[in-house]
Amino acid sequence: MIDEIKELKRMANEDRAPKGVSIDAIEAIDAVRQIGNIGAHMEADINIIVEVDPKEAEELIGLIELLFEEWYVARAAREQRFARLKGIADEKAALKAAGKSPNEGLGLADKR
Repeated sequence: MIDEIKELKRMANEDRAPKGVSIDAIEAIDAVRQIGNIGAHMEADINIIVEVDPKEAEELIGLIELLFEEWYVARAAREQRFARLKGIADEKAALKAAGKSPNEGLGLADKR
């Protein structure tokens, strides 16, 4: 996992990271890895238990939710909005090419 995070950091520093992947997101992911390492690689004394506070767990879950929202939900909404705007522009261009007013069908053609 550390190698992948290092590679993402390198790519971000070279402006080659995947869309939406920022340095601060990579650092947050690395923080989650570090927290996970505490539980995965316990101290030499197996009697030491590292507790996870409920608020800490909420923060970790919150990071996952935030990244999901930014990387998938918001990006999909952005792409859909751009596609709708392009569709409107294409429709207007087709009407114009056909010699019709781009405002036909909108109730605006006669209201100039």
